[in-house]
Amino acid sequence: MTERKRLLFALRIAIWMLLAACLVLLARRLDWPTLRAALRGADLELLLLVVVVGLPGLFCSALRWRALAGAVRPVSLMTIVAVQCVSYAASAVLPVRAGEAVRFELLSRATGMGRAEAAGTVALDHAINGIVMFAFAAALPLLLPVPRWMSLLIWGGMAAAILFALGLLRLARAPSARERPGRIQHLIARLRGGLVGLRNPRVVVPALLYSVCAWVIEIVSTQIALGAFHLPHDLAHAMAVLFGLNLALVVPSPPANLGSFELGATMALVAFGGSKEKAAAFAIGLHAIQLSSTLILGAAFLPRFQKKSPETA
Repeated sequence: MTERKRLLFALRIAIWMLLAACLVLLARRLDWPTLRAALRGADLELLLLVVVVGLPGLFCSALRWRALAGAVRPVSLMTIVAVQCVSYAASAVLPVRAGEAVRFELLSRATGMGRAEAAGTVALDHAINGIVMFAFAAALPLLLPVPRWMSLLIWGGMAAAILFALGLLRLARAPSARERPGRIQHLIARLRGGLVGLRNPRVVVPALLYSVCAWVIEIVSTQIALGAFHLPHDLAHAMAVLFGLNLALVVPSPPANLGSFELGATMALVAFGGSKEKAAAFAIGLHAIQLSSTLILGAAFLPRFQKKSPETA
């Protein structure tokens, strides 16, 4: 193991230990009988509706990625949906968001696209998604009296997402004649091939619109889930939960984001005066619903990639 790998491994272990300590601290402050009562009192019909409403959001996310990947090589919507579902399921059983590697590997196999190009489309998809997420989050201080640290996180995250997109835009430019051929330059050239859509407004604008639709559906789905646990389910609280969740999921976490998901959702609700027990029940219930549907969809689409030949244009 190289020095860099040892350092990353040690950092990962340290983050997991910190996460575990936060969860233990939270667990010690919970009233467990109240938590169990909140779980038993959840509206199962509304939780089922969460799954149903979430499916159009999945297709909108797939349409966003398809718009970006289609600029490199034509790809069917069902292939994109299948790749997403299998990669999400892989993230549920593999640590440190390893499902992302599965994502571009499956896209490469299904379409014949180079792995570096496929990775470029995934990076571009995350950039578009991040910009739209922080644009929604920027409206949160107008709806709720958020803590100052959250406002700083929102605007800092928006700046980081824009800088990341600008970095990809610079990388997507045509190579300079001054660039000397080499291994690194060859890899960058291959990665650049997956970013060609970023320089085409006819690709970027639809991708942004699909992302907006996906986030609107996600907000509605979260509102329904909050209502299922008898928590405030207005627009502001749903956005606060989603923002807290996505911030927590940035941290390298165990498989299925166990712990970080619950911590992010719970802390977001508690920050706005919610009950710790009801917030924890909501986080556990929502995570269980999402994880179950993710694994079922992943298992359903996995056979599609067994001995699958690349798509042809």
